[in-house]
Formats: sequence, C-alpha cells, structure tokens
Amino acid sequence: MEIKKIKSFSADDLQKLFSSVEWKSAAYPEKLVSAFENASHVVSVWEGTSLIGIIRSMDDGCWSANIDCLVVHKDFQGKGIASKLMTELLEDLKNITYINVCPDDKEIGQFYSKFGFKIIDGYYLQKINP
Repeated sequence: MEIKKIKSFSADDLQKLFSSVEWKSAAYPEKLVSAFENASHVVSVWEGTSLIGIIRSMDDGCWSANIDCLVVHKDFQGKGIASKLMTELLEDLKNITYINVCPDDKEIGQFYSKFGFKIIDGYYLQKINP
C-alpha cells in the first residue's frame, strides 16, 4: 500500500471507490473529480494502481477545517486504512484551531473519538442540490 498526497484522480477511480461502499455520490464522478481537485488537503491510499482509500479537508489554513469523504473500498475495510488516512490528514491540519467532522452514522463517532474528536451538542443542517 502506498499513501499519496495528490488532488488529481480519474472519474473512473473515484466512481469505483465510492460505488464499492454504495455512496450516492458515485453517480457524479465528474463532480467528485472537481471536488478533490478543489479540496485543501487530500490523502489517498493505493494498492498498485487501484485507489482503495481517500479523505479530504476543506479549510482556511489556520482557524477552521472540515473533514469530508473518508472512504475505504469495501474489500479493504478493517485493515487500519481509515486510521492511516486520518492520521496523515490530521498531521496536515496540525496548525488548524478547529477541526470538524459530521459523520453520517452515529456509530462512526467512536472511530473519530480515537483521534480526539468530541460530540458537541447541537444540530447539523444540510441542503443537497441536484
């Protein structure tokens, strides 16, 4: 396995990865390409020429960062890849004061707590454009 800090991916690579975990965003591979190109930080994991994991952040460089799209291919889950991705990204974000993540599933919160994240009371709103 090889860790890369690149922002350029093929639509096919991203679609295969996101489809493997049944994320709806796999239906928009060109938007995924653009999203990763425009991210502040991206960390990916490769098995040979296959993209098997990815994570990104959007941040202002000093005050606030949002972590998004932590995805590990279904065939490679349970091997510590998500932890490697998170560790690498958090190293890139070490000078950011506030780092936020909004997991889709409450059970995933336990994963993030291993990295110092705490659940904050409040609510999360999202608008989805087609």
